[in-house]
Amino acid sequence: MVLVKLWRDNNDYYVSIEDKVIKVSGLRPIDYLLIAIAYGLGVRYLDKYGVRDFTIECEIRNDALNCRSACSGLEDKCFVYKLVKRGNFSLTCLSQP
Repeated sequence: MVLVKLWRDNNDYYVSIEDKVIKVSGLRPIDYLLIAIAYGLGVRYLDKYGVRDFTIECEIRNDALNCRSACSGLEDKCFVYKLVKRGNFSLTCLSQP
């Protein structure tokens, strides 16, 4: 299990994931999802081809996110990619205290 905590300090937002704290102010939530996709796919691409950069082009239209990128053939090793492609995500909303 991974515990993720979000909090606000003055006007800045922070997230802690395990023992790492990240300031998340300044970007939209969708931007962080795109970062996760680019990182998950890009690491495999950079490692496989020994190149220095990886680009993913995404468009948000209505309720759809459409992306295009070069592929390494190792996309199924990226958990974020699998969640996005297969839609295997679940969220249970708990009642307020």
